[in-house]
Amino acid sequence: MRPTAIGLFLLLLTSLAAATEMPPRRVVSVNLCSDQLLLLLADPRQVASVSHLATEPASSFVAEQAARYPVNHARAEEIIRLEPDLILVTPHTNPRLRTTLEQLGYTLHQLFLGHRLEDIVADIRQLAARLGQVSRGESLIAGMQRRLQSHLPDSAKPSPTAIFYQPRGYTSGSGTLQDEALRLAGWNNLAAQHGVEGYAPVPLEEILLWQPETLFTSAYTKTGDSLAERQLGHPALQRLLAQRPLREIPYKYWICPGPMLAEAVELLREAREGD
Repeated sequence: MRPTAIGLFLLLLTSLAAATEMPPRRVVSVNLCSDQLLLLLADPRQVASVSHLATEPASSFVAEQAARYPVNHARAEEIIRLEPDLILVTPHTNPRLRTTLEQLGYTLHQLFLGHRLEDIVADIRQLAARLGQVSRGESLIAGMQRRLQSHLPDSAKPSPTAIFYQPRGYTSGSGTLQDEALRLAGWNNLAAQHGVEGYAPVPLEEILLWQPETLFTSAYTKTGDSLAERQLGHPALQRLLAQRPLREIPYKYWICPGPMLAEAVELLREAREGD
């Protein structure tokens, strides 16, 4: 057999192996962000375990689904007992845990977890393919894009200004999910406009100087009585809010990038239309 023929034969064998590769049957996720995509994409029989954070309604978008599965605390001994054939990790996963699992020969799939819409689409598509659930992935992406394309803001009108103002005085600048959602919803994020990058604290004095038309916040709990949240009741801020109600978007929309971004954008568009 000539060398070229051998090469073609080996390529054909590789392609056939890839096409017939069995999807994973016992998938373990060790992070809330991978938990959510796993439960949205996988067949229930594929899910061996999710992280304990997936069951917390304040932060998890899939808390009800997650309650049906064993939970883990991202410890190597727990994961080994689960006998997974695929482990989902993220950039936030403990590097020591990753190294241990890789040295033991486990197969890992890492999500990118970028803040842009195209990053979310890429993570969904890649994980869906890895799980053997391509059609579910494309359906999830199509549903998200349909929601984002409905009720588009009038581009002829100037974008109103807004910021996210969080407990402890944090705001969301460029490179954040909130900034992406505000942009998609037709708002002008003043924090990004003033050079804030990522999640960063901003003195209340600057917020008062910026004079945003609308302020959004996302408290983690419903108590509203933590020391961090009491800053939102500062008299100077309350004077600013006299004509601008502080609008709350649930925290679970922002803790992880995912298809829930489309729902968050809808809420932000509703707030814009109501102004």
